[in-house]
Amino acid sequence: MPQVILDAHIHLWPSSAANEASHSWMVPGGHLTKQYSLGDYLEAVAPAASDFTHSGFVYVETDRTVGSKVTDDLTVQAAEPLKEIEFLRSIVEGTAEDGHAFRAQDATLLRGIVAWAPLNRPLPDFLRYMEIARETAGEATWSKIKGFRFLLQGIVNEDEFKQLVDPSESSFVTLLKFLGSQNLSFDVGVDQRQGGVWQLERFAAVIELAHKDVATENKTIFILNHLCKPDMEQPPTTDARTNQNFERWKIAISRMAKQERVYMKLSGAFSEIADQTTESPMPVSEVVERMKPWLDQVFAEFGPRRIMFGSDWPVCNVRGPGDSKSWSHWVKVVDQVLRSRRLLDDEMNRVWHGTAEEAYRLN
Repeated sequence: MPQVILDAHIHLWPSSAANEASHSWMVPGGHLTKQYSLGDYLEAVAPAASDFTHSGFVYVETDRTVGSKVTDDLTVQAAEPLKEIEFLRSIVEGTAEDGHAFRAQDATLLRGIVAWAPLNRPLPDFLRYMEIARETAGEATWSKIKGFRFLLQGIVNEDEFKQLVDPSESSFVTLLKFLGSQNLSFDVGVDQRQGGVWQLERFAAVIELAHKDVATENKTIFILNHLCKPDMEQPPTTDARTNQNFERWKIAISRMAKQERVYMKLSGAFSEIADQTTESPMPVSEVVERMKPWLDQVFAEFGPRRIMFGSDWPVCNVRGPGDSKSWSHWVKVVDQVLRSRRLLDDEMNRVWHGTAEEAYRLN
């Protein structure tokens, strides 16, 4: 029987949001500065359709532009994240128009949503934003919001990062605990390669604080994105600095894995290895071999029951083998990774769909 796959990490945006005003990280002429709709995603998935059953996906917020001036009017500061929710509502309710291309019946594939939320604001502001977001979403779309993300990887100043997550200086940990009390998850976006391994170390301490003295059923679910973006461009033994960062990454991964209700996404690797081209993708076996030192640690610490497949589409297209090949190429890589580790059928099913269904409460 074809393998059931649930893609735990994709992004979409309409043509109206494919610009620097909506996404400050977009650049004119950039690979991602164009529409990536549900229809585009399904077109990318189609070449591999004979080998699996696509059971849906989890949408993850796209780091829309947020106003830099803190204002009491959250509808102004968070105008773009709220537009993102409106876009998702148009998919769920089948009202999407030009630039959102998809078939109405495909909307059921949207199994869960990880939305943006202002975890840098005090609790009253956060709660007010939740009210606004819920009203914007409508009940059908709001019911699909399973968790939130406030992207941390771009905070490359360690003092600024510390100020955000330190309980004595902000409400960040309090807000994470609140999410746990509401059975909502938090997606963790930290970046060892471009941000620094200290981001992982700092966030490991955050998880420990958020879980301290909290009953298991109320502990916040943390879902680590993209293996925490390790530097896999070179083997960890290349030089002393690379090896030191690898060892620190391993320790941080182990520290986070020791906590209950913490999961890891097997995703995002194409962004952390050498550039590929549509004409000459890196052979699957070579990608698997390059990732092996990092995956050895992830599988040893988390085990397949806490690891989930994600494509990171369309970001995977940038350094992967292009829009038409990256999704199916990544599926082949993950398939070989799992087979090379001789996982049992139940363990493979966990990685392909079961872990995401559990972590995001999709059933």
